[in-house]
Amino acid sequence: KMKNIIIFGLLLLGVLQSYAQQDPQYSLYMFNPLAVNPAYAGSREVLSGVLVHRSQWVGLDGAPETQALAINAPLKNKKMGLGLQIVNDKIGPKTTQNITAAYAYRIKLGNGKLAFGLKGGIINYNFNWNKIEYKEEGDAIPEESTTSFLIPTFDFGMYYNTRTFYLGLAAEHLNQSSFKFAESQNPNNSQLDGGSSGGSKKGINFIGTVGNAFVLNDNFVLKTSALVRMANDAINVDANVGVLIKSRVLFGVSVRSTEALIFMTELNISKKLRMGVAYDVDRSGVASSTAGSFEIFIGYDMGIFKSKVVSPRYF
Repeated sequence: KMKNIIIFGLLLLGVLQSYAQQDPQYSLYMFNPLAVNPAYAGSREVLSGVLVHRSQWVGLDGAPETQALAINAPLKNKKMGLGLQIVNDKIGPKTTQNITAAYAYRIKLGNGKLAFGLKGGIINYNFNWNKIEYKEEGDAIPEESTTSFLIPTFDFGMYYNTRTFYLGLAAEHLNQSSFKFAESQNPNNSQLDGGSSGGSKKGINFIGTVGNAFVLNDNFVLKTSALVRMANDAINVDANVGVLIKSRVLFGVSVRSTEALIFMTELNISKKLRMGVAYDVDRSGVASSTAGSFEIFIGYDMGIFKSKVVSPRYF
């Protein structure tokens, strides 16, 4: 059964190769799986919270900045999990706030559990048109254009995990919400809602994740993981490998298909408290002229329903 799940996952990723990223990018995705798959909710078997901050392309005016808070926990029967995520993302003139709730139903399968998850919520867009400089006056957004939009979003995911392995597949923004800025009189704006109006559409993102921990001995564990994100006509891949030393400190490196090399570390301060830092060296396009990207996370686990915080937790 496990072999069939892996084959199905790889086939699905192959079919979806024509899609790429729309949402915030995380280098430390493996420490906050709820951000990329709603079916993760409750799989850590404790009340788990993660706070993330990311500054991308430091030194570039208007560069992306992201803050995220994710909380998830199993229900008492351990068959279901709930999660909540709040994200604030800013890039140039655009700021978005996402508030989503996740539900997962989990069933025993082999040595692990297979979960099916749903996530729904709202995305609030805010635009400051005054921050945009136009080469041509005819391209300018009309002054009467709306500066904020509120749209719904719905996701679906599947997640299988054991103590040392996980495999996840998810689809974001299944409802493909759209909104309009203003009626456009410029026939050249054909990319915006067919040229009849200025607007945008939230396309579907497909995400695949996989990870495995190889326990070498009592002191060293080799942790490997990968993430594939697809939307529109492109595909982004992150591949990571790290060494966990004495269940305390992890040193790792990731390679991203967009020509980025990422160095990261995680410190398990106690059974409950952990934190990590990542630094991206990005040599693609405009990113090569910046000071790189930084990301930091803090995580805290709390046992509930008489459950204990297990140490070490590989995923």
